Amino acid sequence: MAQAIICAKCGSKVRPGREKCPRCRAVVTVPDPAAAVAASKRLATVAAVLSGAFVLLLIGLWIARGSTAPSPQGKTAARKPAPAAAASANSPAGAPAALPKVGRDRAFLDAAGAGTLAYGAGDYATALAKFQAAIEKNPQDADSLSNLGQVLVRMNRPADAIPYLERAVSLSPQQWAYQFNLARALGLVGRMPESIGGYRRAQELFPDDYVTAFNLALALHKTGDEAGAVEQYQKAINLQPEDASFRKALGVSYERLQKPTEAAAAYQEYLRLSPAATDADTVRARIAQLTGTSGTPTNPAGADRL
Repeated sequence: MAQAIICAKCGSKVRPGREKCPRCRAVVTVPDPAAAVAASKRLATVAAVLSGAFVLLLIGLWIARGSTAPSPQGKTAARKPAPAAAASANSPAGAPAALPKVGRDRAFLDAAGAGTLAYGAGDYATALAKFQAAIEKNPQDADSLSNLGQVLVRMNRPADAIPYLERAVSLSPQQWAYQFNLARALGLVGRMPESIGGYRRAQELFPDDYVTAFNLALALHKTGDEAGAVEQYQKAINLQPEDASFRKALGVSYERLQKPTEAAAAYQEYLRLSPAATDADTVRARIAQLTGTSGTPTNPAGADRL
């Protein structure tokens, strides 16, 4: 039995064989079964392609979302950098990268570096040998020359240290440390005028170093230049006002200059800054003598016993 035809215009069923719809009088078009099948297949293919494309789009969006997903700490948190980058970012501006810990037995450590490690550990004999080896390899190594001189000073051999320190200064006269180390060694062997000259050159290079000012003051005091010593002691005090030893040394020079009031004031500042000093009772007695409260005449030479 032939199937009824559906009118494409009004939807009414029309018996097979009729050319027009009995209801709306529209011409009835008989569908071609083969064409219908072909159309159905085309629609299925298009639907499949569209479905696959939609799935691929979803997968792409999911992958993209995963690569830019925020960290658990919050939506605005940046992704965690690699360890090396993190260390660099956290380093202070201009700070060198941390060096790996090394021991004295590491083959890649050069002689100068090994000498520095040995010196820091208090092994002066090893440090001496290492710095000597560095200088043999490079006689123009000013750092190793200066370091070797410091080792010899530590070993109570300042006279032996001076030639190495002089060479370091000649190679790099603008280095404050070289000038300071040489001046100190010269002072230790009693070559005071040369020591004073060395400290003055060091002070020109580093005017705000209180240690240079204090050492220069001591050298001037040893040569009898108490006025010059007072000037440098006061400079050291201005640069480092909390160091009690500067006040005591200043008091000694004031006594030498026959200025008991100023000397007593300096000693009182010494006691204020260092009330538990081992020589506190001796200093108090000296203050009493200088101010006349003990009934004993002042004696500048007594300052040497403080």
